[in-house]
Amino acid sequence: MTARRAIEPTEPRPGFFGRHKAAIAVAVSFAVLLGGGLGAYLVARQQFAGLFSVKDYPGPGEADVTVTVPKGTTLTGIGDLLVAADVVASREAFTRVASQNPEANGIQAGRYLLQTRLPAAEALAMLLDPSHLQRTTFTLREGKWLADHVKVMSKASDLPAKEFEALLKSAKGLDLPSWATGTAEGFLFPDTYAVPDEPSASTMIGLATTRFNDVTAELDFATRAKALGVTPYDALIVASIIEREVFRDQDRAKVARVIYNRLDAGMMLQMDSTVAYAAGKTGTVWTTKAERDSDSPYNTYKHVGLPIGPIASPAKAALKAAIAPADGRWLFFMPVNLDTGETRFSTTLAEHRQAAAELQAWCKKSDANAKKCA
Repeated sequence: MTARRAIEPTEPRPGFFGRHKAAIAVAVSFAVLLGGGLGAYLVARQQFAGLFSVKDYPGPGEADVTVTVPKGTTLTGIGDLLVAADVVASREAFTRVASQNPEANGIQAGRYLLQTRLPAAEALAMLLDPSHLQRTTFTLREGKWLADHVKVMSKASDLPAKEFEALLKSAKGLDLPSWATGTAEGFLFPDTYAVPDEPSASTMIGLATTRFNDVTAELDFATRAKALGVTPYDALIVASIIEREVFRDQDRAKVARVIYNRLDAGMMLQMDSTVAYAAGKTGTVWTTKAERDSDSPYNTYKHVGLPIGPIASPAKAALKAAIAPADGRWLFFMPVNLDTGETRFSTTLAEHRQAAAELQAWCKKSDANAKKCA
């Protein structure tokens, strides 16, 4: 009998895990290393993030502060100014938000009212908002003389009065209409203006003459004056008298008509306002007999026709009245109540004398009234 060969137990056949055991071990090791590195990176980033981020305040702002931006300052320079004033936390924070806003290049020179410890974006928004730009202003008032305006402009600009006086000796040297003549009296339009960043007598005066040009162009002043049969310069003189003589808005056009009616009739105007200008009297327009007897070319009690030039700066309403007089045959006007400005307009001398008596009665009613009539 043939002996059977003993069969040795066979080793199991290697499967997937068996075949790739080494590779898996390597992969696991790599993953451990990678995971450890990533964790270390995240920890490091968290620890050192503050070293690489742009420092910025969270807001809101705290105390008010004024920052002056000189002309020609770059955005980087503005950032430095804001940091110095503690408006923003860092120049980088400001320049970053500024670089994202094309309007940032339009930040004007000047003084700004801001706040300390603002987010850079909010600081930029405030610099772009004109309401935060502080301007020094000056006001030329209607009815005032050129000499008054010089004092105001000199004080506002801190420039010598003589620099203004030298330029204002002649209207011809200024940017005014071709019909402008004489001195600059009457040509500086009464309004409130911002002092330029780098003021000069020329730029200060230019603000008021430019405004005069704009207003007279809007009114079509020269054309409408010529339609009345007067020159634009004569109409300006009339407007200046209206500005000094009229108490109430509704009376301006009527006073203009009185002036033109008297001129047409060859009568002397007999306006105390022109005599007061010649005498250098401010405030009240009441004049004395001696002043009315003067030989000044501004004395309309002595000379027929208009005075030789404007006697004050007329505002828009007076300019408009001078080229749009009311319809009427009046030759006289007289205030009868200096508190309300109530005025009587008359066509005859008898009516005018009656109005004068009414004024005298008002003046005698009380000591307070009497002082206003003195």
